[in-house]
Amino acid sequence: MTQSFDAWKRAVTRGDSTRAIAERLNSNGPRIKRHLEESDPPVAETVIELARAYGVNPVEGLLAAGLIDKNEVNQAAAKDAVAAIPMLQLLEEAVARERAAIARREARDARHAESEQRRSKRREIGERLL
Repeated sequence: MTQSFDAWKRAVTRGDSTRAIAERLNSNGPRIKRHLEESDPPVAETVIELARAYGVNPVEGLLAAGLIDKNEVNQAAAKDAVAAIPMLQLLEEAVARERAAIARREARDARHAESEQRRSKRREIGERLL
């Protein structure tokens, strides 16, 4: 069992004994000990069961146990968030971003053209001086 999971479990259960946890999960002590203390990593289903029994988010327990990582959580959350946005709003955002990118390119190109004109003028003046 990882230290972060052990700390998470102690915090969530407020230090309940294995027996007290088993009672809360309507299970038995040996199963809880095997699944949460002896298994490396802890058994995911039991971590979820524990979290729900104590009224906390199971994702936190799965993260603490090393069964999932933050990137996986973030990707799933982002996917759900994007799925909830109406298609028209997504398209409007895409168009706005493309317009902004075009404006940046045009401004860069204009600066580049001005710079080239100045260089060309300097060259021309320099050639006349020679």
